[in-house]
Amino acid sequence: MNVLLDQIMKQLQVDAAVILLLDGTKGQLEFGTSRGFQTSTLRYTSLRVGDGMAGRAAQQRQIIHVRDLRSDAQTLINASSLEQEGFVSYYAAPLITQGQVKGVLEIFHRALLDPDDEWLSFLETLAGQAAIAIENTTLFEDLQHTNDELSEAYDSTIEGWSHALDLRDKETEGHTRRVTELTLELARAFRLSEADLVHVRRPTP
Repeated sequence: MNVLLDQIMKQLQVDAAVILLLDGTKGQLEFGTSRGFQTSTLRYTSLRVGDGMAGRAAQQRQIIHVRDLRSDAQTLINASSLEQEGFVSYYAAPLITQGQVKGVLEIFHRALLDPDDEWLSFLETLAGQAAIAIENTTLFEDLQHTNDELSEAYDSTIEGWSHALDLRDKETEGHTRRVTELTLELARAFRLSEADLVHVRRPTP
């Protein structure tokens, strides 16, 4: 997301940007990452969908624009803490992919922005790409979590079988565990990597 924000700021030529991620279970927008801010206030951002400009963008699924924050009657949540930043123009674009809102991209600029249709279209495109990137990251993390759970279950099963074998004969109790520990010790002596040790520890089908 950091690389994404760097590119967004460069392409749109704005001073600052932040990505808020939607926590679907809470119905809240939480801080994801930011660029171009002089303070760290936004790191504690937590908005309910519908609250504030970003919350409205997520709820209405459309870009929200405040041309001049200094004179517009609409206010941002945490506006007082952002006042010292000197921002003038503001955009909030919902991050939507496959019909689902993933978060909101907020754009800040310290001068008036009067973009043309091409700029606005580019903003929508970048928001769409950001949503896809977030979705892909989430899918990867979910897959990684599932793989970790499967690996733990597999190890537990092997340990259970080993324990069951040991219980069959008092004389060989703990034999499987001792052989495993000696094998791992030998493998480490041969400088095998930790990734390889996982396979050494497990039986070959």
